[in-house]
Amino acid sequence: MNFNFAPGQRLMLNSTYRELQLRTSEYLQYRNTTQEEQQLAEDTLYNTMVSFLQDMGIQRLEAEQFCENLDNLTELSMRIYSILGDQ
Repeated sequence: MNFNFAPGQRLMLNSTYRELQLRTSEYLQYRNTTQEEQQLAEDTLYNTMVSFLQDMGIQRLEAEQFCENLDNLTELSMRIYSILGDQ
């Protein structure tokens, strides 16, 4: 199957993946640091994930409820990190 993305769509996909890679990396890195750093990493990942899930077609309330569970956020971070790595 061949997907033909317009240049603008390709740019958005690359930007989204870079943002996910950066935020998951930060979240995983700051889990064992100060509370303030942990909270900041958690908040930025939460916001990024909610937006990403909405872009994938999930309703905002459902995305927020999913991301409010730190176990879900951590598992999703580890999965994304295993795919996108630390580039």
